[in-house]
Amino acid sequence: MSSNKEPSDPTDPKDKLDPDSDTPDSVTDDDATTVDVSKKDVSKKDGGDTDGVDDKKDTADADTVVAASTRTTTNTERREAAKRKLKARLDAEQRARKKRKIIISSVSAAVVIAIVGTATYFIVDKIQTDRFNAAHKDCTYTDKPNNLQTVPVQPPPQVQPNQYELYRKFATETNEAVRLGQAKIRTVPKPDDKQPNSGTTQGSFNTNQGAIPVTFDHASAPCNTGAVISLIDDKFYDGTPCHRMTTGASLKVLQCGDPTATGQSGPGWASPDEPPTNLQPAGPPSPYGGAGPVIYPRGTIAIANSNNSGQASNTGSSQFFLVIQDSQLAADYSVVGKVDEAGLAVLDKIYAGGITPGPAGQAQDGRPKLPVEIQTATVD
Repeated sequence: MSSNKEPSDPTDPKDKLDPDSDTPDSVTDDDATTVDVSKKDVSKKDGGDTDGVDDKKDTADADTVVAASTRTTTNTERREAAKRKLKARLDAEQRARKKRKIIISSVSAAVVIAIVGTATYFIVDKIQTDRFNAAHKDCTYTDKPNNLQTVPVQPPPQVQPNQYELYRKFATETNEAVRLGQAKIRTVPKPDDKQPNSGTTQGSFNTNQGAIPVTFDHASAPCNTGAVISLIDDKFYDGTPCHRMTTGASLKVLQCGDPTATGQSGPGWASPDEPPTNLQPAGPPSPYGGAGPVIYPRGTIAIANSNNSGQASNTGSSQFFLVIQDSQLAADYSVVGKVDEAGLAVLDKIYAGGITPGPAGQAQDGRPKLPVEIQTATVD
């Protein structure tokens, strides 16, 4: 294209549109009205500034609308935010109320359970205590120190001259037993002060002559039966002799339970008297008053004592006697059980061996010639 083109008239409308212009300074509408977008103020040939003032007014009005809109939006957001906060607070309070109700309900339930549980405990405890007391007997075991005493070597007046030699021999042996017995004295704790008042317990006195199985009867004499079982549990009878046997017409027994073999010692305490009430009388009552003797059946196990027909009381402890044949005695000896059939055969063997006469030279009362030692005593 020639560069010698004449300059155009700046007022010529044809030059308002330049299709080759690289800068889009204007746009044209259908009415060919030209609006300059590159400038904020557009001047007309009449030199007026009306369009500029109007534009400023429009801008101010627009700013006012925007500000109002912004304020409206901000107020709405604030109200919504306040609503949300209020809802959150109300929800939190509701949750707190529910939690308090749950806690109160739980605590109330726990208190009720605790009260019911405590009441139940005391009720059950009382029932159990009452049942225990009904099934047991109160027992008082008293102190009884061991005091071994010797016997005179010279025969007393009641000993017949033909028995002097036997008496002196027995007295010498007894005094030697007392001397040696000092080192054999045993003591064990007292039994429980409550003992079962019913039922049976199986046991056995295992001797060098054979086992003597027995059945202990708690109902017959609860305190004394419990005492013997306690002594067995404490091994009191293990390694102790049966130191006496009688063979009289109305009294045939084997006596055991004294570690010193003197007939004078025990565990350091005594049991209460529990005389039998169900034994058959041996004859008519005594004309001088009081009850007559009763029959202790073969196999009976009873507690020896030194009550001397009512002159003392509560003197029984560890020593007991096994009835070899039906025997007659006062109803003063607590019955604690019976010898089983197999044990009776052992008693018969010991009885058949005879006795060594006692200190008064009595042929019916002394020591068994067959030495009898309880090696162990047991209960099931």
